[in-house]
Amino acid sequence: MTNCQECNTPIPIEEEIPDIGAILVCPSCGAEHEVIATDPIELELIEEEK
Repeated sequence: MTNCQECNTPIPIEEEIPDIGAILVCPSCGAEHEVIATDPIELELIEEEK
């Protein structure tokens, strides 16, 4: 399990390993993260454009 880079809440990972490029959403703050590696799973916060 990995944590949200915005609020540090654990982001649940489904039973299957997500593909690189998949988007995972923090259940607490709604921040979106892109999967950049799968072994181990690494996420990168997607910054919203203003």
